[in-house]
Amino acid sequence: MNLCLSRKTARGIQEHIKESLARHLTAQTAIYLKNLELKLMSTTKKIGSTSSLIPVAGSSSSPEHLQDGGSGDTDFAYGKFKALASVGEVDKKTGKALTGYPDGIAAWLQDDNTIRVAYQSESYGPISTETYGSKTKAGAVFTGSKIHYIDYDRKKFADFLEGSSPASKGVEGSGLLYNRVYNVFGKEVTGKNSDSSDRSAKWGNQALPNGSLVEFNEDSLLSNGDFFFQSYCAAWYEQANKYGKGIGFEDDVWLAAEEWNIGYDVFSDPDGTTGPLTGEDVANSTMGLASVVVDLKSKSLYTVPSLGQTGYERIVPVNPGNSDYVVMVLAGYNHDQEPVPNRIFVGRKDFGANGKEVDYDKLNKRDSFLARNGLLYGQIYGLALSDQTYSELGLTPDSNSDGIYSEYLVDAYLKNASAPDSFSGRFYPTSYRWNGFDSPEAVQDTEMLLWERSAEQPEGYAFFNGDAKTEHAAADPSGKPRYYQNMTDEGGLLGFDLGNLRKQLKNNDLDGDELPDFIDSSVTRTVAAVNGSLTLQTNGKGLAYPGKLNPSGTATAAKHVETGLSKMVAPDGLIWVRGSDGQALIVDEDSGNDYGERKYVLPVTDSMTLRDEVTGYLLAIAGGSLSPRALAGVSTLGGSFSKATGSEFSGSWDVTSLIARKRDGSFYSEEELNGTGRKRVELDTPLRKHTFVGTVQHAGESAGQVAAQEADQGGQILMYNFDNLFPKSQSSI
Repeated sequence: MNLCLSRKTARGIQEHIKESLARHLTAQTAIYLKNLELKLMSTTKKIGSTSSLIPVAGSSSSPEHLQDGGSGDTDFAYGKFKALASVGEVDKKTGKALTGYPDGIAAWLQDDNTIRVAYQSESYGPISTETYGSKTKAGAVFTGSKIHYIDYDRKKFADFLEGSSPASKGVEGSGLLYNRVYNVFGKEVTGKNSDSSDRSAKWGNQALPNGSLVEFNEDSLLSNGDFFFQSYCAAWYEQANKYGKGIGFEDDVWLAAEEWNIGYDVFSDPDGTTGPLTGEDVANSTMGLASVVVDLKSKSLYTVPSLGQTGYERIVPVNPGNSDYVVMVLAGYNHDQEPVPNRIFVGRKDFGANGKEVDYDKLNKRDSFLARNGLLYGQIYGLALSDQTYSELGLTPDSNSDGIYSEYLVDAYLKNASAPDSFSGRFYPTSYRWNGFDSPEAVQDTEMLLWERSAEQPEGYAFFNGDAKTEHAAADPSGKPRYYQNMTDEGGLLGFDLGNLRKQLKNNDLDGDELPDFIDSSVTRTVAAVNGSLTLQTNGKGLAYPGKLNPSGTATAAKHVETGLSKMVAPDGLIWVRGSDGQALIVDEDSGNDYGERKYVLPVTDSMTLRDEVTGYLLAIAGGSLSPRALAGVSTLGGSFSKATGSEFSGSWDVTSLIARKRDGSFYSEEELNGTGRKRVELDTPLRKHTFVGTVQHAGESAGQVAAQEADQGGQILMYNFDNLFPKSQSSI
């Protein structure tokens, strides 16, 4: 028997044999099958067993750095990296694999002795390679993106970065964060059928408002599931009572969203190849993309239409300072409809979709959870500027006076080196607000198309529209209502300060709808999208790969070698971290840099400016089609090299409070870290002593075990730190 037949997994091979011999199964055959399964499992790498790293400190063609199953140069400029887990590795008990691309990541205490690291895989179903199917308790099977968790022994996790053992020594188990899924109609998904009256048999990206199923074209029909989760990218874990008792979320939650419009890839043109309509028009007529929240206690994944149906890179809460509201940043894609402003969501807790206070005794479990967390009643707000501010910035909305506000004004501002680096604006809503699960709307009938319309512009203001590709946002870990936003398309960085948000939420409701009429914000252009705005210090490391633009092999990642620019290029991943000695942003680029994608630190000030003018600090590079390791056809997992292509670091999370020890050597208890506890520990610890987890995506290592386990695209979960950037005597807080 050919055990490599058609990329079948160990699990798949066993099922294939069982089905073939079902009618003639003997005791001897059963023993054979069990032994075969054990043999296959014994040769499959388990979670955390791979110690070799995808990230490198810089280019190297030394023989020891070109070994299959090995690492490149790991003498990093400002810190240390180690591999916690790799895509394709399997759980030692269940045999289930970790899938990729690995993206949004977080960690928390599952109990006093266990640290749970969760990440989601950015997979595109039939648009890439389907992941294995995962069945919910109600019987629905989903392929595509997954939200994985890995549980680690707390002590072994705490000692891992400075120790010598592989991460597998501390792995206790893995699984998915959810086992029940609720769709845009508010129904638990039970399977799939074409009966429009059965809305429990639908998923939003394949459903019309009337419940009809929209099937994919023949080339995109799913093999491993009823439906697929489309591209879960960045994520956010939010603790209950994070900002104080009753302030923020009432439950521990995981926030995520499907990302971008799938129409061109999976739907046939409705009027044929000669007509004006495309598959994207079909997608616009569906319920769009799911914004989701996972109730971590009940393991229920709820679609939240009030947060929008247009797709996001990331949803990030900020401190509302008020127990009646939640406020979240909505970063990204607007169903690929451009231009669009930066957006936030304001939700009223304890209210139903009708705008009235709820009676919890009459609510089902779904609505009770959503209402107490401010997710049943709320509205999406976009940044708008006054006529005077536009004049000060040298910009003109609706410059051709056609009544369509379609100019990419944000992009023009980011690229104008002489423009002011700060200005003020207001977040205003459009006329659209979600009205409940019994009033479903196609994505094209939500706020998606309204930002450009003349009638939607607030009086005396116009929406500050720009490219929809705004990737990660990052909230202030101190609890101030502020955040940074990567402006990915042009390559810049903006800081937003919502001021006295508590007062704005409480005293700004002239129309009496229990939602603020607008939210004032000051905006800082922290890094402009112009050449010369950012150069990285590399501390003697960071060699870029040799190639046409680096023939001598002496160029470094101080600048973006492929573009030749000294600036941010396609900044994607972002987190804001603080300690007792300073604060910083950790940035990940996603530019397709053939000479090595960059991960770096930007120390910042409380004024939302760079601490060190036009300067950042390189942590690592990864991937790139010119990587010597890729050209040698080697991989970290061993046998998984697939092609020479780019990588992308894609997010980080601060785990300092989970592994910090008190003076007596003990860990902080789960109770001590509840609410504001984690923040206190992190702020009291110098950044040079902080520890982080993060992800790196690497399609170039998607063969071998990754392919055999139907894990889609390769990558790793990492643990790392950085040092020498915040001297003991220095503080910017």
